[in-house]
Amino acid sequence: MGAAAWTIGHFIVETLAANGIDTVFGIPGVHNIELYRGLEGARLRHVLARHEQNAGFASDGYARASGRCAAAFVISGPGVTNVLTAVAQAYSDSVPLLVIASSPARPSLGQGWGVLHELRDQRALAAQAFGFAGSAREACELPGQLRAAFASLRAARPRPAYVEVPLDLLGTETTLRAERYPAPPSPPAPPGPAVALAREWLRVAERPALIIGGGARSAGAAARTLVEALDGYLVSTVAAKGSVAESHPANLGTSLPYRPTQELLADADVVIAAGTELSESDLYTTTRLPLRGRLIRIDVDPGKLNDHYAAALPIEADAAATLTALAAELPRRTGWRTHYGDAAAHRARIDAGFDAETHGRLRALRAVRAALPADAVIFSDMTQIAYLGNYAFPAERPGLWHHPSGYGTLGYALPAALGAKVAQPERPVLALAGDFGAQFTLAELMTAVELDVSLPVIVWNNEALGQIRDDMEAAGIAPIGVQGRNPDFVALAAAYGAAAARVHSPQELTRSVRDALGRAGPTLVEAVAADFRRS
Repeated sequence: MGAAAWTIGHFIVETLAANGIDTVFGIPGVHNIELYRGLEGARLRHVLARHEQNAGFASDGYARASGRCAAAFVISGPGVTNVLTAVAQAYSDSVPLLVIASSPARPSLGQGWGVLHELRDQRALAAQAFGFAGSAREACELPGQLRAAFASLRAARPRPAYVEVPLDLLGTETTLRAERYPAPPSPPAPPGPAVALAREWLRVAERPALIIGGGARSAGAAARTLVEALDGYLVSTVAAKGSVAESHPANLGTSLPYRPTQELLADADVVIAAGTELSESDLYTTTRLPLRGRLIRIDVDPGKLNDHYAAALPIEADAAATLTALAAELPRRTGWRTHYGDAAAHRARIDAGFDAETHGRLRALRAVRAALPADAVIFSDMTQIAYLGNYAFPAERPGLWHHPSGYGTLGYALPAALGAKVAQPERPVLALAGDFGAQFTLAELMTAVELDVSLPVIVWNNEALGQIRDDMEAAGIAPIGVQGRNPDFVALAAAYGAAAARVHSPQELTRSVRDALGRAGPTLVEAVAADFRRS
């Protein structure tokens, strides 16, 4: 190989580095080792995952915690199909995640020869989960496909991106050189006539309410100013949790699934929905909010402005800029919230409906909160304690609580938390999983041990698929397949080389989490759910 040439794999890695990616999660295989030739001399860190799905989850957690994109390297065939679950989660939650994959050699594509890792159309399969999915057949196609991939990652509503390169192309020499792709254009400015009309509606509204979603999580200051001027109520989706401090008297928190909040929104005469799909996974207890007032929708995605919630006034623009513009000329007034009571009174109605099981989970959440510094980040799983935490875990700033809302994947918490810890090693990070979901991805405890990262992993052990059991019983279905035998989590953690503790009370849980934060390496903390009901 001449001094002026390098391989296509090396070119790809250098392009990633030139465009701000500094970390790759992945598993090397026979079909993608040429990517690793490039990694050897590049400025990228590689983290060896135990499963390609977990490499995707870790990339997701890295992006959510840091705001920067990470990459996942996977092999063709099973590597691609393994990572797709994590990609679908990132797509549904608008998280930037780049996957670079190999494919079988070009002469075999679409031939059905039975070559190793063969799929009928690997790129078409990937396209069902990614925002952009490219497949290069010649070296000259790669710069354009990588440019399109980064455009998807950096869009106003980011989506994961995928580029595959055939095995026989990855190792060929090329004179292509990395380039830094231009930043995407800014979202459109809020249109003056629409802002003026919305402001007029708000000026005469008697019962205004504001719903903010993940697309407005950076708009907390503007949302707070607006809701204070209107003397109305604010509610957020899980993706925007903490964008406005949850102790604020106007903030109903992430309480969309609860009847008192749904009743308030039904009574509102003007509702602003900013940066939110108002999806089923935002509501859980219903598929549609009973919105009877005028609906103003603000979103950078025009497809969200008139879907199943058709806007009376659609505004395609950045949420923060639009909310700031709306608040600019609205005088402060006394109105709905002053007369009907601060948000705390309505949240008290929600809390009054909690049963003994829920109070046990609430005690555990409060114990975790007591152990954590104010800036600690939690990555949760699909488990009953996290469903409650979506609402009940207090957040006074954005970016502290991350939940796999849209796609609802089990096993998310540990690998995503690991990715966040890689992104921000000095920041406290915690994973919160159920006993069954933890077993989906527990192998990444070994990765955490290898990296020697301080990472508490709480396993909420209720000895069941608790939510499914409860739903079966409520529907009159015999609870079949929801009661599995658990391993000894403490012994299993020790086998991985991690510290471990089993706790039976809120006080023990607080102490164990504090100890874990002060310890090098990960710590698995098994919380025995039945004992928290009696605490």
